[in-house]
Amino acid sequence: MRSFVCRGFGDLDAIAIEEHPDPVPGAGEVLVRMTAANVAFVDRLIVRGEYQVRPPLPFTPGVVAAGEVLSTGPGVEHLQPGTSVVLLKSSYGAWSTHVVVPAWAVVPTPANVPDEIAAAAIEAYGTASYALEERGGLAPGETVLILGAGGAVGAAAVEIALHLDAEVIAHTSDTTIWDDHRVRPQHIIDRKEHPDIRAYMREHFPRGVDLAMDPVSGDQANGVLRSLAPNGRMLVVGFAGGSIASLASNFILLSNRAVIGVEWATWITTNTQHLARTLDVVLNRLSRGAFHPPKPTMVSLDELPEVLAEGVPASGLVRTIVTP
Repeated sequence: MRSFVCRGFGDLDAIAIEEHPDPVPGAGEVLVRMTAANVAFVDRLIVRGEYQVRPPLPFTPGVVAAGEVLSTGPGVEHLQPGTSVVLLKSSYGAWSTHVVVPAWAVVPTPANVPDEIAAAAIEAYGTASYALEERGGLAPGETVLILGAGGAVGAAAVEIALHLDAEVIAHTSDTTIWDDHRVRPQHIIDRKEHPDIRAYMREHFPRGVDLAMDPVSGDQANGVLRSLAPNGRMLVVGFAGGSIASLASNFILLSNRAVIGVEWATWITTNTQHLARTLDVVLNRLSRGAFHPPKPTMVSLDELPEVLAEGVPASGLVRTIVTP
């Protein structure tokens, strides 16, 4: 097999496409021939050494991929060779032509969902679904403020919230991404025009919101917290803004607000039945046309080092998929 291998962080000279023997699935495992692997924002940070977690060197990046089951190990009966699947490789390694994963981390893809769409969408929509539906308990008719609505997870959250019949306030520094989108949030806040989110929310949404989802953090987080209605919930999903906020506990106490952590990647490795359920829900919605992920840019494994050297795309809705 061929794999993208990092032998150092942030150094293109430490990256190479290497040949290795094809892996063999053990008990409870599945061997998948990769046809499309996602290149997520977090993946780029990890390769550059800018993420909060650094895998031991050397390693092969990549968490999400789609492909075809080649063989299974003892004890795997629900997956047959030839089945099209999407997988999550929680220990990294998806940027390889062949990937071995536990059977619980593999879910069949509907026939009308292309591999590149499944690979590009599943992590963002899975995270957003877990955040809004399971951790946040978003109900029809509730008002939800979504930060980072121009990024992959934020944009997916907007679609999911609209699908759940919520009133959506999208906060983004690039409002143009919604101009030609198949769906559109009821309200859009331009972060560049309105940098003080608390002031904007106090003027336009004085009641506050039932739920806020924040994958950005930073200096606006306390303004988000103060924009919650009584009994409102705030979801802390990430720190894409680059800094980790210190939330004022008095704002949490007042009006019985709740701050809820959302960490999907670790949760699914210890609650394996949850992964299959979430992926099945997301894939079925994709199959029914409920979600509209952007068409990804396709690059080969050999082209990937050059693509990573170009840095992080300016738009969070740019999806990159690596193929063998």
